[in-house]
Amino acid sequence: MPTKTHTTLCHAIAVFVPLAYALFYTPYGMDTTDFGYFYGYAWRILAGQVPYRDFYYIKPSLPLFWHALWMWLTPESCNVLAGKAGFLVSMLAASWFTTLFINKIFRLDALGIPQALLATCGFVWGVHTFPHMPWHTADGILFASGALWAAASGMPALAGVLAACTMLCKQSFLLFPPALVVLAYMLGGTRTALRAFAAWLFVMGLAYALLSLTGALPAFQRMTTGPLDIHEALDAGIFIYLRQCWWMPGCALLPLVAAKLLQKPLPGILQPAYVYLLLLTVWYIGEVRQAQAWIGYGISWPTLFMLLGGLCVFMPHQFITPYIRTHFSHPRWFASIFLGTMLLVSWSVAISGGYKIPAFFAVPLLLSFLLVHSRMGGNARRLAWSSLLVGLLIFGVGYQYPYVFPVRPLQRADLIQDAGQVYPKAAGVKVDAVMFAKLAELKKLRAKYGPRYKTMPGFSLAYYLNNDSPLYRSDWLIDWEINAETDALYQELLDKRITVFMERDQLDVQKADAYDRAAYTVPQRVRQQWRIVEETPHFVVFQPPSPEDAPDSKTQPMPAP
Repeated sequence: MPTKTHTTLCHAIAVFVPLAYALFYTPYGMDTTDFGYFYGYAWRILAGQVPYRDFYYIKPSLPLFWHALWMWLTPESCNVLAGKAGFLVSMLAASWFTTLFINKIFRLDALGIPQALLATCGFVWGVHTFPHMPWHTADGILFASGALWAAASGMPALAGVLAACTMLCKQSFLLFPPALVVLAYMLGGTRTALRAFAAWLFVMGLAYALLSLTGALPAFQRMTTGPLDIHEALDAGIFIYLRQCWWMPGCALLPLVAAKLLQKPLPGILQPAYVYLLLLTVWYIGEVRQAQAWIGYGISWPTLFMLLGGLCVFMPHQFITPYIRTHFSHPRWFASIFLGTMLLVSWSVAISGGYKIPAFFAVPLLLSFLLVHSRMGGNARRLAWSSLLVGLLIFGVGYQYPYVFPVRPLQRADLIQDAGQVYPKAAGVKVDAVMFAKLAELKKLRAKYGPRYKTMPGFSLAYYLNNDSPLYRSDWLIDWEINAETDALYQELLDKRITVFMERDQLDVQKADAYDRAAYTVPQRVRQQWRIVEETPHFVVFQPPSPEDAPDSKTQPMPAP
């Protein structure tokens, strides 16, 4: 049983660790690809545009309205920084909702882990898997964790509403609402499950009714059926777990095997969990230092912990039922469903077109790690503290190298310029000299060429920063994000005679990553067929071919950047 001093210490770290993250991590960094995506979308919502009907979006659109609400409530002078901090708050809230859910069903005191310690540990291991920026996956996790907590708190209708909200954040969360209904049944019987189910259906029906009333339903049906095929889904959902790094957990088991063979007791420090954390620490720090680039997760730890969770789900009597609260009937079934529902959320995070690692929702993954360690005779509380310290160390080292694309050597110490000096909405956001100069050039180009422009291939918050009404139907011209409808969007550029501000450092980039669906087809057509009217250190300005030019005419050769 944790002492009063230990509990006080856990509460202190639960307060000071998130505050430290808000101070030392949140203000730093701005990118021109993923970053700004949801600022741009929220700006469109506030300008009166309707998703799908008026602009391209390939996922359910609840996050756009969610971020538009917070943008509307936030003072304009700190809009961008508030959005970055919102990511931190969402991840922290999700960790606490999940921990509170666990403690309503699971005797954490019997495991020796204070709630504050588990929540903080889950927060640290989850928040580092993505740069601090608004993102729909974090929104889905927030709503899912809230749904779990509401279900365990005797509020099935609210749980059903939040489960529907989860599903309206991302297609990969499709399986969570049915699982939540099953969980509601286990918690309260048929009537409770029906309330959750009815609330879920009501929200989904309301969403489709709004799509139909706004004339967006046909476009929604077209855009949200993307190019992700069954093979990639199977790879992300199954095969990635089978081909993970096996040598590290294998090495972690060697001292245990040696102790068994020698018939000698295993020293506590050589228990597999501690050896694994040591190996992970050495590998991660070495990899980050060598690459000098941000790495959002350690080598396969999320997939390994997911497999450990699966082991607990399929063998509940050995791992979970000793800690289930006694008033639940059928403890084995209940233990499996309760942990399995949480793991389903982590798994759903990874079934996507881009991010394929189930690390975002870290609390159930770490709980699985602790349960297996406890079953092997280890002290779960000590491992929890060790995991927290390892997370703070390795991810702290990783965050010294901010997320940028194209990747270039850059340290957090280089981010000393306040973006608010160029764009007041970005006040408090720290960027490097290159990004600062790019923002300044964008502002000058906008003043020179007026509002009929489009940044390419990304810079998705340009209209928002410039207070311009978006006149083009896509913020980020990566093929995946426009559902490969490249011809229509290229023709729109021609029809509207839009001036293009092309980012020089991505001028020759054919694909944003290794996938064919991540190609920059429209930007490359502009580069090949349009005429250059101006060049700056960070942008090349293109305008459409003159009407008298042949459709297939080529412009002057582009000088090397």
